[in-house]
Amino acid sequence: MSRTYCIADMKFIDVTALSDAAVTTDDNQNIGSIGLFTEQTDQADYGTFELNQFVLDGSKDILSDNSKDIAFWSDEVSQEDCSFAGYPKITIAFTEQHSSAGLTLYFEDDYPAELKITWYSLGGSKLDQKTFYPDDLIYSCVNQVENYGKIIIEFVKTRNPKSYIKLQYILYGRYISWQDDLVQAGKVLEEIDETSATLSINTAEISIIDENNDFDIENEAGAWKSVQKTQEVNLTENINGTVESMGTFFIDEFSFSDNIATFKMIDTIGLMDQFTYYNGGIYTSTSVGDLLADIFLAAGIKKYNIDEEVANIRLQGYLGIQTCRAALQMVCFACGAVADDSRSDTVKVYKPDRYVKSTIATDRKFYGGTEVTLDEYVSGVSIECSKYTLEDDVSEIYNDVLPKGKTRIELSDPYEASTVVASVGNLIEVKTNYLVIDMETSGECTISGKKYASSNFSYQKDVDEIEAGETANQKKYGTCTLYNIEALPDLADRLLKYHKLRKMVDLEYLAEQEHVGNWVNINSVAGKTSTTLIESQTLDLAGGFIATATCRGYSIVVTEDVFAGTELYTGGDVII
Repeated sequence: MSRTYCIADMKFIDVTALSDAAVTTDDNQNIGSIGLFTEQTDQADYGTFELNQFVLDGSKDILSDNSKDIAFWSDEVSQEDCSFAGYPKITIAFTEQHSSAGLTLYFEDDYPAELKITWYSLGGSKLDQKTFYPDDLIYSCVNQVENYGKIIIEFVKTRNPKSYIKLQYILYGRYISWQDDLVQAGKVLEEIDETSATLSINTAEISIIDENNDFDIENEAGAWKSVQKTQEVNLTENINGTVESMGTFFIDEFSFSDNIATFKMIDTIGLMDQFTYYNGGIYTSTSVGDLLADIFLAAGIKKYNIDEEVANIRLQGYLGIQTCRAALQMVCFACGAVADDSRSDTVKVYKPDRYVKSTIATDRKFYGGTEVTLDEYVSGVSIECSKYTLEDDVSEIYNDVLPKGKTRIELSDPYEASTVVASVGNLIEVKTNYLVIDMETSGECTISGKKYASSNFSYQKDVDEIEAGETANQKKYGTCTLYNIEALPDLADRLLKYHKLRKMVDLEYLAEQEHVGNWVNINSVAGKTSTTLIESQTLDLAGGFIATATCRGYSIVVTEDVFAGTELYTGGDVII
């Protein structure tokens, strides 16, 4: 009998503390670099002259004179009784207040027997102090502290005599893991639009049994005080002993009732909706790789992968002020690519293929849970684009009173930055979409410059012949402010081929590794095969890994896992 259960690992940390932390120490060896705490770099397993440390079985690396992967090794070795003459100490200072449910310390080679942590406010007042007794190389010092501005870590004793303290990095918070019966309910919704006319957000929701009332807001010492909207949660599904990643998500909201904590989450693309892209401009021939790198940077996204084929495409047009997700969608549509992070912590930008990845046989489908319908007939597509031309005349951007100091003005139309001037004040930053002006005193100010005027044009492609019994139906896309004029015919052709995939299959089945964006063969009890693209599916993580999916594709019989082939059409509603 199939055995499945969900695992939810929460990276329960202050997401801004790492970049704000200034770590100092007077007790590090000269081979150590405390700055590696920020990079969270792994260290090799070096042999040393500590008591009984250098096992001569070839498992230890030889320490070079110029090792660059050691963060902190105490310059003092512990005494015969495992104590120190003076406690090795690490001080962490912040510029802003932070809150976390403790600290997680990552030790190398061996962990200490005892350490002490003291938390202070930004003003220097002592908030809390606690002694911990580690029992693992990765040890969570669990202690909910709010609004701290400084932390001092002191190492009291080692487990073995004549030993160093070896600390590789610090997590400002802790990992919490729930699995099996502690996960009362869980589901993931995955979606993808191959046309990139929309950029879908994958979502997840889990309900866990909160044994310690950590997320009960009436618990003053509860970990709920450290919940942040960008808290990272990694979901996996154990399927008969095989662990399948369900993706990385971020907490959007949470609630607590009757000892059950419920978290609603979004994926990385959903997170991009919370960031605004200001740096767009007028482009004549800009690579997709450069554009996307700038958009991901604006959203703080470091984990992404852009296929070389996509990265080298060059675009022209304009990007205005919009969310980073909207900017990503605009670029993807213009170059015929998709962006997806399903089952991953990385946003992948690529051109989709049509190769079958797996077969959903009848023994994995629920009887009566499959329905086949025919989508609307599309005989042509029309892509509307905006072209931008710099006007000869100067236009007025702003004419009114401005307050003393710096004012940021967002522009409703794109302007050529080099032509923007102000009657008074100092223009300290001028971009295509915004400007920043500094006024010595409040007063009237006129700002003007040359504007880029837009004009629209459309590219249209129709089928050679309208099918018998159908009428002309044109699908319109626009307005696109980015495009590649030479690639428009190929883009229109790709969209038209997508709309030829009229067979829609809704089914409920026992999932394995199928996810959105995959092409799959779906077998029927009548011996027929539907070759389809999974466009949307909801997965029950706590109830047997059952998927409810919507697929789009061909109506043909396929016997090989190769290119899907030539489409045939079927009409009416069918229950398989």
